[in-house]
Amino acid sequence: MPSKDFPVFDCDSHIVEPAEIWDEYVPAAKREFVKEHFYNPLVAGYKVLNGRRYPYSASRSISATSSWVPGRSSAENRRLIGTYEPGTPEYDQHLGKVAATWNPRARLNDMDAMGIDQVMVFPSHLVYLPLVRNPEAATLLATAYNDWAYDYCQANPRRLFPCGLLALQDADGAIAELRRLAQRGFKTVAVRPVLWNGRYPTFEEFDPLWRELEASGLVLGMHTFPSSEPLSSELAAMMQAGSKQPDAGAADAPFQSGAGLWREVAVYSPGQLVQNIVNVMGVPVNASENVGFMFEAMTWLTIVLMTGWLEKFPRLMAAVLESNASWLPLILEKAETFLEVHAYHRPVQVGDPEKTFARQCFIAFETDEDPVYRMWDVYEDVGIWSSDYPHHDGADAWEAIERMNRWNVPPHVQAKLLGGNARRMYGIEPELAVSEPPADYAPLLEPTVGLLSP
Repeated sequence: MPSKDFPVFDCDSHIVEPAEIWDEYVPAAKREFVKEHFYNPLVAGYKVLNGRRYPYSASRSISATSSWVPGRSSAENRRLIGTYEPGTPEYDQHLGKVAATWNPRARLNDMDAMGIDQVMVFPSHLVYLPLVRNPEAATLLATAYNDWAYDYCQANPRRLFPCGLLALQDADGAIAELRRLAQRGFKTVAVRPVLWNGRYPTFEEFDPLWRELEASGLVLGMHTFPSSEPLSSELAAMMQAGSKQPDAGAADAPFQSGAGLWREVAVYSPGQLVQNIVNVMGVPVNASENVGFMFEAMTWLTIVLMTGWLEKFPRLMAAVLESNASWLPLILEKAETFLEVHAYHRPVQVGDPEKTFARQCFIAFETDEDPVYRMWDVYEDVGIWSSDYPHHDGADAWEAIERMNRWNVPPHVQAKLLGGNARRMYGIEPELAVSEPPADYAPLLEPTVGLLSP
């Protein structure tokens, strides 16, 4: 039987939003208003975005976001969700819907089986919040989610920690919400590293927000998510315009966080670009997860390392999440190389990328990333483990420990990678609740038959 003598912290695990966020946590007078701008609970057969109602595959969502439980390998889980359709007796016999998506007692039960002592809980569908155009609706929904997530984690506040959401559609409102979250004891807020509504997180209009985040001590959780919005003709024209070289005298424009010429160009989000290319080439899969996630994070990290953005906020801590970690050494090396090659227009405040990352950043890795274990000395002080539970590619801490032992990762480094670094980043006291898997574990599942609309 596997065992451990150190507390494991899961830096990125998920819930899947229940309808009660819209039906109970949004103020009663504003519920229909908010639903007109964004509505996407797990089991609805449609979603609403910016006043338009779209068909939505709740069946596919259940398979992707609420299907994995301990005791089942990721490979077996993929085989099962590729074989059985949610809403059928066969699916419920072999899988079922993971109750922990909105039941914290079920999550604690599964955490014990997974060898997880503490966890940071992230949303699923609400990472699409940046696409909401109405600032009031976005702010109301972010606040409602944050209140629901806080209540969810009160089932055991020493083991469950909520990640907050900010609606960047209203920077002043986001600052107010950040202050409220800090007072309630939140440790981090999630932001998507993509362009949305013509804006990007590093644009100067958001500087007051990041200064407030820096002062609060909360961590900036840069969390990727599927980006599959189609390329419009208008955006294509903007991209074509953006391919032109800047005018003479604007050599430093690329380093000015969206100022001048470059602010006028709607740079296309890497994940969207990848998915659109895959669609055109006829690949019958969604590439926004297996490739787009990494490109989103690589692009954000390259920007903040090569523009001096992190130096602008030297006390800000940032976590790169949901994008794997094996690519990190390459990005750090390329940033250093090309800052040197183009030193003639390098801003004075841009520091060495590797040192800057080590000072202010952490990066999440998942259980199956053997390259991280083979290069453990690179990740020893910056790597943080993620289960991605209960999404379809989830995995537990016991498998991560087994793989680390296979690659001879020293025990003290295992303790850092599987919890010590995350707790240091978040400022959370350790809690050792699990030393070995429980003998009588049974996953808590809910049926899908009768749940989905025909």
